[in-house]
Amino acid sequence: MATGDTAAAAGEATLARWLTRIDGIQTRADVLAVVRDLQLRGIHALFEYSGEPDPTDRTRFRGEIGEAAFGSRRVFRRDGTATDGRQDTYRAHIQKMFELAGQSSTRAQGDARAVFDLERKLAAVAPSYEPRDDLSRFEHPMTPAALAAAAPHLAWAEHLEMVGHRTDQAVNVTSPAYLAAVDEIVASAPIADLRAYLRWQLLFSLAPGLPARLADERYRFRALGGSARGSRSDECQLETVKAMGVELSHQFSIRVIGAEARARATAVTERVRSELASTMPAMTWLSPAARAATEQKVRQLALKVGYPDTWPTTGRFSLHRDAFLDNMLAARELEERRSWQRVGSERRRDSWENTVYPNAAPGMAAARLMIANGFPDPFTNSIVLTAAGLLPPLFDAAAPPEVRYGGFGSLVAHEIIHSIETHEVDHLGELHDTWTPADVVAHRARRACVVDQASQYVAFETTHLDGERTYSENVADLSGTAHAYTAMAHELGPHLTELGADGLTPAKRFFIAYAQHWCNAQRPAYVAESVRSDGHAPTRYRVNGPLSNMPAFAEAFACRAGAAMVRPAPARCAVW
Repeated sequence: MATGDTAAAAGEATLARWLTRIDGIQTRADVLAVVRDLQLRGIHALFEYSGEPDPTDRTRFRGEIGEAAFGSRRVFRRDGTATDGRQDTYRAHIQKMFELAGQSSTRAQGDARAVFDLERKLAAVAPSYEPRDDLSRFEHPMTPAALAAAAPHLAWAEHLEMVGHRTDQAVNVTSPAYLAAVDEIVASAPIADLRAYLRWQLLFSLAPGLPARLADERYRFRALGGSARGSRSDECQLETVKAMGVELSHQFSIRVIGAEARARATAVTERVRSELASTMPAMTWLSPAARAATEQKVRQLALKVGYPDTWPTTGRFSLHRDAFLDNMLAARELEERRSWQRVGSERRRDSWENTVYPNAAPGMAAARLMIANGFPDPFTNSIVLTAAGLLPPLFDAAAPPEVRYGGFGSLVAHEIIHSIETHEVDHLGELHDTWTPADVVAHRARRACVVDQASQYVAFETTHLDGERTYSENVADLSGTAHAYTAMAHELGPHLTELGADGLTPAKRFFIAYAQHWCNAQRPAYVAESVRSDGHAPTRYRVNGPLSNMPAFAEAFACRAGAAMVRPAPARCAVW
């Protein structure tokens, strides 16, 4: 048998084994036993237990119980009974996956309906759909005894024993209402419906490693939101990053990035941070105490650039040449146990073990450095700027300073703005609001300009952006780009307007570098879906929005008053 055939056969056998295990569920105790087996492999059915930073003790990680994974969040994001067809499309997708996994059409249709109804009940109380303007709302520490009393049908003794949670340790529940809904479902839902739900959790969670017919259907459904499927090699690379993230990040950082690029990138981050901190005393719309606290927070930010000096352990698990799905499951078990073992351990500001959330691969920061991004961690007052972000087009160590600031510097400032806006957490990473109610009101007035401006943008056809939903990213783009430009201008001084051999000034190169960072192609269907579910504006507005508010852009390109990219002074927005 050829290698490809061997791998396919191994995947079929592993899938069949798990489906048989789920089909064998007869009792509610069986349901919870399978839930534990799935969660051990990183398949978060019903709820998730993980090791997270403790906002009440910045020196420790704690155990936390959060919501389950959902097969498609965008289906449940809209309130009310109105539908645009996404619910029907999602149910049809679940049914098709069940059919491809071996069910009859009639059974698959009934099971798909049961899964949809169950997920809808959970989404109605899921904390991820609630605004994050008050982090204390997600603080509900419980003793194991109190947890068992609050959700008595979830076999907590067995679950906490599996994850290694000590009986004398409290565990935080992000949403008691969500947990109560889970408990009610486990207690009263038909066993057949619970089997269907667990089967669906298995299929959508493992989609990239499933036999081709299932993986193809999963990606077909995702493409309905406008996302194009990458190559098979890209899919395998992403799964390898997730499976072997720490060691791959380590080798990539040392061999590809290196100390010189990290040093030059660090110099940019420090100058951007210094520029931002120095402007805080001038933010007179804030109270003196809030200004001082915000400046202190910025100056004490731990900026983690590129890669750590001390790496977490890589970890070990068995790999098989022709068993991709088994390798995925083994890797997920390693990372799941790593998260559990973090509970109760020391949490240090210089650690890179906090969890980050790139769209494709949430995981430990030190294991995701091959994904270009920046990740603020409010509970250590730090920002991780990954090694992959120190490559062109975002960063080029050999490029002129203005190019480095236009790409990488803008990202740094963007992430610092996110940190500033999270005023509920102080410079030590503790839950302590540094603003007064009057400060919040003053901020809301400036915020309104950004919200109103974005709401005027037409994303596609006659549909406008949601200014409220995209505010956080829009203000980080707007203020971040402006501060990155100022930091660059201070470094270059009188050279800012000198013409180079390319006929461009450094000021122009800064803006071109910023725009090139967002250069991509977005299908209309993708833009339509992003307006519904994404907190980011389409990329053309991430460029045109901030730059049209900046007098420096108009000056650099000698734009006339009234030009499309020149907002009159009364219409410009400025928050930070």
